[in-house]
Amino acid sequence: MNEEQLLRAIFDIFSEILFHLQKSGTHESPYYDNADLKRMLNISDSTLLRIRQSENIPHIRIGRKIFYPKWVFNDYFKSLSKFTK
Repeated sequence: MNEEQLLRAIFDIFSEILFHLQKSGTHESPYYDNADLKRMLNISDSTLLRIRQSENIPHIRIGRKIFYPKWVFNDYFKSLSKFTK
């Protein structure tokens, strides 16, 4: 198994875990969906699609929904706040 296959397998496992956690509804998800991200970044569907296609942000697809890890954006917003103070 090469590195890409291993990462894909890990990604699939996390996707399945996320699906079951969201199904139970007992916690806050560690992911943002498209609507969350578009609202936070004030961008359009097409802009988010271009960003995703350029692979500048990690994401997972579960069925037809796309999710983005919150830690990526939380770290980004924290770094921005350092410059605005």
